[in-house]
Amino acid sequence: MKLTYTIFFAVLSLTFLSCTDGSTKSPNTNSTTKPEGELIPRSSQESAKYYLISVEADGEFLRSTHSRVSSMSHGYSITRIDCKAKRYQDLGYGENKQSNIKIYKKTQWANLVNGSSKYDLVSFVCSRNNQ
Repeated sequence: MKLTYTIFFAVLSLTFLSCTDGSTKSPNTNSTTKPEGELIPRSSQESAKYYLISVEADGEFLRSTHSRVSSMSHGYSITRIDCKAKRYQDLGYGENKQSNIKIYKKTQWANLVNGSSKYDLVSFVCSRNNQ
């Protein structure tokens, strides 16, 4: 009886492994997704890459759309940037495509932390826009 169970589970395992074609891949995995925008240089090591998609004037501030691409996810963010005070507001976030960005109802200004992705974003955007 023990031998029968062993053979059954061995055959079941081999059948499962031979039928796996990658179609069970998580929908958040974006190994074939081509990132859009300009690569934002990072001041610290991280496996994710950040891309600046667009920058536009937002009153006296700038508003950026950017993405974060890692092996596990592809997220999009909108951030308001105050270049003079070196601070930012997260305005919205979404996964997988820009149209999934949900705008936050209330946001607060945040100060930058050296080496963070927001620090690198603000530095990059402000230097590109001479601010």
